Amino acid sequence: MPFLSLLKKLVVGDNSPSQEPQAVCQRESELQADAAAAELPAESPHMLSRPPPPPLASSQPPTAGPSTTSIVSLRTQVESERQAASSSSMYRDFTGGGHADAGHWNDPPTIVFKAQNQPAKKKTAYTESETSSFVNVDGAVTPSATTIAAGTPSVDIPEKREEQVVVLTRTLREAVESVQLESATAMVRRMAEDTIKRLVVLDERLPELDDELVRKVCAIAMLIDKGLLTEAADAHRNLMQAGHEAELKWLVGIKRVIELRQKAAT
Repeated sequence: MPFLSLLKKLVVGDNSPSQEPQAVCQRESELQADAAAAELPAESPHMLSRPPPPPLASSQPPTAGPSTTSIVSLRTQVESERQAASSSSMYRDFTGGGHADAGHWNDPPTIVFKAQNQPAKKKTAYTESETSSFVNVDGAVTPSATTIAAGTPSVDIPEKREEQVVVLTRTLREAVESVQLESATAMVRRMAEDTIKRLVVLDERLPELDDELVRKVCAIAMLIDKGLLTEAADAHRNLMQAGHEAELKWLVGIKRVIELRQKAAT
């Protein structure tokens, strides 16, 4: 430091009265700086690598308490859950029998809408003779077998089943063979061929048919043989409405026999 002051004196000069006070002040500040540096201890490497101290607890901002809005929403949620849990007990006696537990608490009770002063409908009891005079097939009401027999022209039906089978088989085949297929149209020939196939089905089913059904078919065949085609068609229609669904194939064949005879007559 004395060397620096000496150098300043040489450069500035000793005879410059205006700059001497500045040099003195600068010298004093330098001495003070040297003294302060001598008093401070030198920093060790451990001090340089030491992490900064944690902030004081007082410097942390205070934690905010629960807001009023969250408390209100929580209370609303609790109230709704309580109402949902008690809905079963509230509506258990609405209709009884665990109605609310089954999820039908809002269904109106049937007893509320039941007519109180409505007179009960009286059921009419029908006798067996009255109910037997009607046969319901596909919504159609048909007369009884007694009525059919009364409206059908009388024919001499053989008494024995074997004779009835022979008569109806021979009569139906002769009715089909009487059609002049050589001069007939293609549609009539196809109808005749289909009818013969259906009559074969009738021959196969005859041993399993009951006596009453065989007797009715024999009566229809004899009406066809006498040329009473309208009466035969009516008797066949009544037989179809009697509910013989399992015999439709050959029943349709008998209908075709009637139609072929009608075409041949015209």
